[in-house]
Amino acid sequence: MVNSLILQNFRLFESVPLHFEGPVVFLCGSNGQGKTSLLEALFYLANLRSFRTSRTSEMIRLHAPSAVVGASVSFRDWSRQLAVEIDETRKLVVDGKHVVRASEFAGSFNTVTFLPDDPEIITGRSQVRRKFLDMFISMLDHGYFTALQAYYNGIKNRNCLLRMKDAGDDVIRSYHPALAKYGAEIVQAREIHLRVLSDFMRNILEDLKPELADLQLKFRTVHELSDPKIFEEKLERNLEKDRLNGYTTTGPHLDDFDFVADGKSLKNYGSRGQCRATSFALKEAEFDIVKNHSMSKDNTVVIVDDATGDLDKKTQEAFYHKISEAKQVFCSFTEIPDNHLTQQSQIIHITAGRAV
Repeated sequence: MVNSLILQNFRLFESVPLHFEGPVVFLCGSNGQGKTSLLEALFYLANLRSFRTSRTSEMIRLHAPSAVVGASVSFRDWSRQLAVEIDETRKLVVDGKHVVRASEFAGSFNTVTFLPDDPEIITGRSQVRRKFLDMFISMLDHGYFTALQAYYNGIKNRNCLLRMKDAGDDVIRSYHPALAKYGAEIVQAREIHLRVLSDFMRNILEDLKPELADLQLKFRTVHELSDPKIFEEKLERNLEKDRLNGYTTTGPHLDDFDFVADGKSLKNYGSRGQCRATSFALKEAEFDIVKNHSMSKDNTVVIVDDATGDLDKKTQEAFYHKISEAKQVFCSFTEIPDNHLTQQSQIIHITAGRAV
């Protein structure tokens, strides 16, 4: 579990040490006081990215040169001291030693989040869906995370060469074998895990929203790219076109998936209530899978940011009962809720960037 959290010049917080006494922590306070920022800090330590912004400068307190987020974590038979200095370069520290590679830091614990903007996974851009899917699979398969890093580094370098008029074709081709290898692994893993998510979601939606119980996750990809040989051949065939465009026009970096119920895309035709229920079922399915997987079941932290207001009392109670199976739960509320978790929770009140 996360035993303590230290923030310095992070968002509203100038300097805040927090100690967590058990597996359930409730953060209570009015809107705009810093509850979500605390949850964001926990998420950042696990994933080295924010669930609120892609610009790290936004996490640094106004007029401060940098921010620091640190934590003491322990799961099963190991413990770590983690710290990140957030500035233009980002410095990572594990047990007092600087580390260079993100893979040496990220993944110390896993997070499943329930956030107010989760419906954007249904209705938003394809990048939002790829981000969700990649983070989900990476919790279950560290090899997938390695493949992602290698693939996107290769795409970045190939695209850079495609825009250089004096870059020879053979130099560009030198990236093709690795791109085909890792790209095929990514497509294969996404196909498998989307099928698993579909099955779990349908079971959840039978109770939550029966009209959506036939839901399917439709994978929008070039399916033959799951074969590395075909992938490499396609990169070769597209080389001239890619030079003209200045970027790689095929591969899993362009993948997408759609939520389809009753033959209709929820992105285009779903009501607000249907999209909310579907995103909630997606996150519940993610939690059900992660908490039972050998790679992630012992170090999963659930983060809930005031995201259950649309649920009826019975569904809320069932939800909080389910997430209590996680190793640790952090929830934010404007008012202390009346549910079975409240009696076993540590309640921290947040006011104007201070915790009491």
